[in-house]
Amino acid sequence: MAGFKTHIAGGIISGIGISVAGYATQSLNLTQVFAVFIVGSIGGILPDLDSDSGKPLTLFFGLISVLIPALLISHFPGKDSISPEFLVSYFVLSYFLINYVFCEIIKKFTIHRGIMHSIPFAILCGMLGYLVFISSGKQMASIAGGAIFIGCLVHLILDELNSFTFKFGFIPWIKRSSGTALKFKSDSLLVNIFIYSLLILTSFIILLI
Repeated sequence: MAGFKTHIAGGIISGIGISVAGYATQSLNLTQVFAVFIVGSIGGILPDLDSDSGKPLTLFFGLISVLIPALLISHFPGKDSISPEFLVSYFVLSYFLINYVFCEIIKKFTIHRGIMHSIPFAILCGMLGYLVFISSGKQMASIAGGAIFIGCLVHLILDELNSFTFKFGFIPWIKRSSGTALKFKSDSLLVNIFIYSLLILTSFIILLI
C-alpha cells in the first residue's frame, strides 16, 4: 500500500484542485476555498483510520479534537453568553473524550484494509462532510462533501496502484493486497450491515434538510 507521505500528498493535490475549481466556477470566497482545501486534504488520510498506530490516526484525531467541539459550539443555545470556565471545561473534556475514548473504540473495532478502505466508507465520509457544512448552504456543503469523498477515493486508488509491482525489474506482479481498497464490502456481515445502515440513515437525513 502507499505510504503516509504519498497519501497526504494525494489529499493535498485533490484538495487544491477542488478548491480552485470551486473558486473559479462557484465563486467561493477565500475562507471557503481554504476550508475545502483542508477537508479535501483530510479526506486523503481518512481510510487509514483503521491503522491502529501511525501518523494518520494521530493527525486526524488531533485535528477533530479541535474542529468538532468548535463546530458544535456554534449550535449551542445561548452561545453568546458562554462563560470562560465553560469553554475551558468543554474543550478539555472534548479533547480527552475524542482522543482517549473514541480513538480507542476505533482501534478496537477496526482492522487495517477493512471497511474503511472501501467505496461505501468514502461515500459516507462525503455525506457527513455535506451535513457538517450544510449551514453554509447546499452549494458549499456539496463542494466540501465532494472534496472529502474525492480525497478518500484518491487514497483508495493510490493503494490499488501500489498493489502492482515488478519482479526482476520487468515482470508485472500483483501483490496480495490487490483489490482490498476499491471494494464495496468487508468480510464481516455485521460490519457491512452497519456501514450500509449508516449510509441509508445519512441519505435520509440529507433528503429531509
